[in-house]
Amino acid sequence: MSSKTKKRQAMDRQAEMEAARLFGKHVTRDKAILLAVVTTVACALPAVLGLRLWEQMPPIVPTGLILSDGRDDSLPRYMVVFGLPGLMCVLNGICHAQLWINQKRVTVPKTPVRLVGRWGFPVLSVLFCGGMMFQAADLPYSALFVTPCVLALALLMLGAHMWDCPKDARLALRFAFTQRGDSWQAVHRFAGWTWLTAGLAVLGWTMYTGTSDLAAAAVIVLALAVPFAYGALRRPRLK
Repeated sequence: MSSKTKKRQAMDRQAEMEAARLFGKHVTRDKAILLAVVTTVACALPAVLGLRLWEQMPPIVPTGLILSDGRDDSLPRYMVVFGLPGLMCVLNGICHAQLWINQKRVTVPKTPVRLVGRWGFPVLSVLFCGGMMFQAADLPYSALFVTPCVLALALLMLGAHMWDCPKDARLALRFAFTQRGDSWQAVHRFAGWTWLTAGLAVLGWTMYTGTSDLAAAAVIVLALAVPFAYGALRRPRLK
């Protein structure tokens, strides 16, 4: 390999690393752990719904899938309640580990791949496993369940983004109280923790109740408002 080719490869690698830094493709070790924990908890929460509907579900749950020999590929109730969310947790952990390995090797996948890798299994577990449990219990899979779940998942994604939001990010809290001193990092980190906590709380409550209510809506609205109040309260301490 010629020196010119080696130099070009080194420049390409440096450009890739710089692009990864500028466009947020890399995450810190702390954030990688945070994302893995939060998404794994989200994957596991449908088991709460399964326990709530346990008595209404038959011991053997038809899946609707037909095997090659014509038999219905049914699953035991415990597999639907614990096995499927557990499988989602395992697959989610594998994806996060692979993304971290790729990052260490500076072979970062494109944004859609990263997004699906980090959030695909929580979404699949909450919506698919939850829907399967409602179907097994012969209950309607309605918007009263889906809507708070989708809002909670969106709040989780937003919280993860805000947790270490850079100043050149397109989506950020750009207000006067975030532009002075160390307020940018403090307010965005506070918003991240608040929205991640609220997202898991709403998701857990929805799985526990099986529907939406005023409590879940109030938590979402309050969670969205709290970081703004926190930022405004910090202002008098700034010089």
